[in-house]
Amino acid sequence: MSIADKIIASVFSRRNASGALEETYVSHVKIWEDAGPEGGGKKPRYILLSQAANGNGFLHKSKLNTNGSFSVGKTWRLPELRGMQVINPLSFNITLSRTYRWQTENAPEQAQFLEALIRLFHTVAPDAPLQLDGVEDYGAARQPIQNGSPRRPPNQRSAASQPETDYDQRMPSPPPRAPSRNGLPSRPASPANSTRSYGTSRATPRPAPSSSSSPQPPRVRPTGRQPSNGSSNTPSTSPQVPSINLRPAMSRPAITEDRNASSDSLSVNRPSKDSPTPRAPSPSPSTRAPSPSVPRTTPKRNGTVGPDGGGRREQNARISFFDPGNQAALDRLIISAPNEVDGEEESAQATMSNVEEMIEGYEWAIDDVIGRKSGRGAADLIEARLLDELLALDKANIHSFLESDDLIDVVLKYMDDALLELDNMDSLVSSYKIHLNAVGDDISFIQGQNRGLQVQTQNQRALLAELENLLQTVQVDKEALATLTQESLEKSSGIQRLEEAATELYKALQAGQDTDMAATMERLQEYRTYNAQFCKRIFDFLSIMFTAQSQMLLGSTDGLTMEGRGKSKIINHQDLEQYLGRYAGLMLYLKEMDEKVYAKLCATYFSAASELHNTQIKALFSAYINLVRKGAEEEQDHGFGPTPTVGTYSKGVTGMRRAGTVIRSPLEARNKDKDKSSDGTLKASEVLLLILEQIAPLIYREDEFIADFLQINDAALTFADYMNLDNYFRRQASRGVGLSQSTMKLVRGAMELIFGFLPDELKTWIDNALAKDNMQIIGLLASIERFLAEAEERGTAFLFNALSKQHTRLKGLYDRHINEQIKGVEQTKLTSKKRKGVVHFVKHFPIYIGLVESQLIGADALEIRSTVDAAYDRIVQSMFESLKQMAKMDGEGEDKGQLNFHVILIENMHHFVAETSQIEIGSVTTFLRRAEAIYDENLSAYVKIVLRRPFGKLIDYFEGVERLLKTTAPSEISNNASYNKSALKKVVKEYNAKDIRKHVDALFKRVEKHFTEASEKTTTEESGGIAPGTVMVGVWKACEEELLRITELTTKRISQCYADSGVTLDYNAADVEGAFRRQRVGG
Repeated sequence: MSIADKIIASVFSRRNASGALEETYVSHVKIWEDAGPEGGGKKPRYILLSQAANGNGFLHKSKLNTNGSFSVGKTWRLPELRGMQVINPLSFNITLSRTYRWQTENAPEQAQFLEALIRLFHTVAPDAPLQLDGVEDYGAARQPIQNGSPRRPPNQRSAASQPETDYDQRMPSPPPRAPSRNGLPSRPASPANSTRSYGTSRATPRPAPSSSSSPQPPRVRPTGRQPSNGSSNTPSTSPQVPSINLRPAMSRPAITEDRNASSDSLSVNRPSKDSPTPRAPSPSPSTRAPSPSVPRTTPKRNGTVGPDGGGRREQNARISFFDPGNQAALDRLIISAPNEVDGEEESAQATMSNVEEMIEGYEWAIDDVIGRKSGRGAADLIEARLLDELLALDKANIHSFLESDDLIDVVLKYMDDALLELDNMDSLVSSYKIHLNAVGDDISFIQGQNRGLQVQTQNQRALLAELENLLQTVQVDKEALATLTQESLEKSSGIQRLEEAATELYKALQAGQDTDMAATMERLQEYRTYNAQFCKRIFDFLSIMFTAQSQMLLGSTDGLTMEGRGKSKIINHQDLEQYLGRYAGLMLYLKEMDEKVYAKLCATYFSAASELHNTQIKALFSAYINLVRKGAEEEQDHGFGPTPTVGTYSKGVTGMRRAGTVIRSPLEARNKDKDKSSDGTLKASEVLLLILEQIAPLIYREDEFIADFLQINDAALTFADYMNLDNYFRRQASRGVGLSQSTMKLVRGAMELIFGFLPDELKTWIDNALAKDNMQIIGLLASIERFLAEAEERGTAFLFNALSKQHTRLKGLYDRHINEQIKGVEQTKLTSKKRKGVVHFVKHFPIYIGLVESQLIGADALEIRSTVDAAYDRIVQSMFESLKQMAKMDGEGEDKGQLNFHVILIENMHHFVAETSQIEIGSVTTFLRRAEAIYDENLSAYVKIVLRRPFGKLIDYFEGVERLLKTTAPSEISNNASYNKSALKKVVKEYNAKDIRKHVDALFKRVEKHFTEASEKTTTEESGGIAPGTVMVGVWKACEEELLRITELTTKRISQCYADSGVTLDYNAADVEGAFRRQRVGG
């Protein structure tokens, strides 16, 4: 796609409502212009020439976009064009609203664009002047048939009245208006049209178009009549006069047409004065048809020119340029020629007569020539002869016209005078324009000054209004000042009036912060005095009321009320807070207007509030310490240490239980003593919960109250916000809303100043509670942790810190307590005389767990839960290690020592599992499994040892058989000398049913001796046998199961290895079960 196609597609493709293009592309040229100081160098642009549908012309400056399209940046209307100057083939200046210099890169493209631009300009604005320099005026090119008629250069304007003026240097005129006065065969149209070319061509000379333009009749210029041209652009006359041989031969139909036209002009168009004059401007250049220079041409010949101006013109027609603007003026100069119409008709008749005479000399009829009945050569001769005659007629006509018509000189003189006047008028207009521009600048300056004066006046009025408003603002009514000094601070109505009066004073002082006017300084000083007095009055009144209201709240009961069951409750401060809350607005005023008095008042309130809370909380601690019950003496020291000697009593530590006694859950004894109390009814942890449930809300409420009453918060509320004042006063107040460092330190430590006594009081009370029951330390920790979480959630830093300090202290005491319990376990020794029975710390552990878990109800989500579970694990680990150590220390011989080791572990693990399994907590499960594993392991070893004494031979024999079976086939066992049939009989005969009963009875006595519980039970109870629930039940059952296993294995090996021997056991499993059952039921 070419550049022109892209331009048309991008810029000239828009259509109007009727479907026609709004603008039609005419031409374009690529230029380079300065990019300015920012861009540097030169930038390419395209100048587009177009014609609108309504006939207007436009110049567009466009640029080529990156996507290949064009966009228009600036547009000029073509009538705005004033002049053009061609500097060189690649550069030209163009004057529109200002002069632009554009450089091109293609000389033919530049020349083509300038020609199209000049032609379109004359089409759009035919009356507008155009100054041209270095380029010819293509004004006559509005019709293609008008080419070849150069304009007269400016230096030839004075020669217009001379007869040497060439015919071709004036533009052809429209058809003649009237016949010539002097009877010449032909004359041009009115001199106005001929002379007008001087005026229009005086700007720049134009070169003649090339000979390739549309054909025109040859014009013979008289020698010596061509005026000299000073401009190099003026063409020579030689190309303008082509000879007969150089021009292309005219076709015969064209000659016939000429002749027909000539004859028609004699017969039909003779009354040419009735034909319409073509001086009126037509809508388009194409309708401005030239008129012929001889009478032979008829008006209908003008119609041969097409709408585009490219139609073929009459061969002998003279080229003219029609200027309707000058035509009207020039017509008035020649209106004195009334007889021209008659002369025109006579000229036409004379011409046709001469043509007839010329043709008759050739001895053939004119019809034959017209009908082409003769040969080709005769026709050529006729054509040449006719053309010569036509040229002679033209020369004679022009000569006679220039020689005889005096009106031309008159018109030319008038034209010169008119041009001179126009030059003078142009100078005057230029001077007027300069003056008008100067006057316009003055007017603009005056207008600017006027606007400035208006703005200044408006600003002065606004300033005056602001000053009046300021004076009105800093004016406080005397009644308001009197209210500040005299109005009561006790009643709510008085407080409201004081706030309104304080608002007036506040506004005056805030408005006067940024003013140094002498008119307001004295008044503001007076108002500052009133402000200081009012602030002091507020301080004096509220200082008294803080103490008075506190005393009223305390009364005679130290601020407590008694409830049922001896419980006390702190009286809330709602009434006190409502009373003081009425002064919140005045406190805001005081905070902003006198910070020192505000700080003193805050300190006074902190002191009064601290005394009030101290009295109430101390009374509450004293009342509630009496509600803490003292722990039972057997629970006071629940240590894991060694038991005291018989006959002594050491802090309720129970002695070792004797064998045979029924083990009862320690929880039963604890439940019996649960409701017993020395001097109270509640646990220490429960009482602490009651205390904190009253103290914590008191602290929360006090923190919120001082934030609202004393404005100790981050809201930055001002008195202007409180009274809903204008934004101006709010901005003024926000500028000085900050407090000094000392005041900020005071108000930030408000809670420490009010409740600074609480940590010590809480510590004293906790110590007193632990003195009554030191096992309550776990419950106290749980209670504190509950309120720690709540204080952290509410963001009350003071209470959180106070409770955290006590929590840390109590946790340290608990860790010390656990270490003491472990130390007691490690110090327990078991002598040889007291090796029987359950160790003290094993008995005590379930009781200890019960006491601890009763304080942890609902505490699964607290930190104390994991702390206690870790303590359990440490104690159990220490217990198990101590038990194993004590078992190794016992026993005289190696076998006996090993047996006693198992007995001690069996007895203690049995007790541990039996008692601990009754406690349903998750952490117990772990060490229960460990205890059961130890019990099972030692029970299995013990049973094997005690059964080896009565059944040793039988066990040893068949253990040998088991070893042989690993390497020998069962049928080969009897071949072994040690394990043959006789050896089997010898062993088997020692164990019959009677022997089994005897061995089982002996075994029972031995086991009973090992586990002393059974022996003690038989001495205290008449009925024999093993008491249910004791360790003997498990041990005896294990012995029976092991002997049954041995019997079954023996029977199996005999049938397997000695099937043919006929030897069998003399007892069976039923005998074993009967023997063991007899001992269980006390038989």
